[in-house]
Amino acid sequence: MVTFGRLPAILSLLLVLHWELGAGSPTPDKATCIMDRPCSSNLMTQVKNQLEQLNSSANPLFVAYHMAQGEPFTKSVDKMCGEDLMSFPPFHANSTEKDKLVELYRVMAYFHLSLDDIMQCQKTLNPKDQNLHRQLNSTVDTVQGILSNVLCRLCDNYNVRLTDTINGLNTSEEYIFQKKRLGCQLLFKYKQVIAELAQAF
Repeated sequence: MVTFGRLPAILSLLLVLHWELGAGSPTPDKATCIMDRPCSSNLMTQVKNQLEQLNSSANPLFVAYHMAQGEPFTKSVDKMCGEDLMSFPPFHANSTEKDKLVELYRVMAYFHLSLDDIMQCQKTLNPKDQNLHRQLNSTVDTVQGILSNVLCRLCDNYNVRLTDTINGLNTSEEYIFQKKRLGCQLLFKYKQVIAELAQAF
């Protein structure tokens, strides 16, 4: 299992997709995709449990976030946070396991960077809100665990290596209000997407 360090939100997370073997090859040649340690025997159960954990904590995180931002977020949540984000990685629940895992990895990579960006902003904007900081930290840690597990599964079972670039939310150049709003929009979208992902696995 490969572990991911916490990356600065202004950086891109380098990913994906290089099929070492042809799509029709029935047996992976594991020599072309090697992990630094064996994958867990119950890895997909771990992924499912991690997604369920994120799903159960997504709404409390969203509430903690928008309540911490003050007016108008506390009274106009739908207006402030409900607008959909552009350029969000797609996910197709009816795909093969391999394709679902590749898309899950991309979505989680996007969230990993975006949540890290939100966390850094909130340490400046709401430095005393330890409850919010704790929830953001816990969420980022779980997302990192999913990335590690999915990468291990893709390599070990499907001989998939990743080399693509995904950019997360970057609010470093935004005004304070826009930082707050983009974070709220991201967590609103996160809550919806995590529910879908938890159902898919």
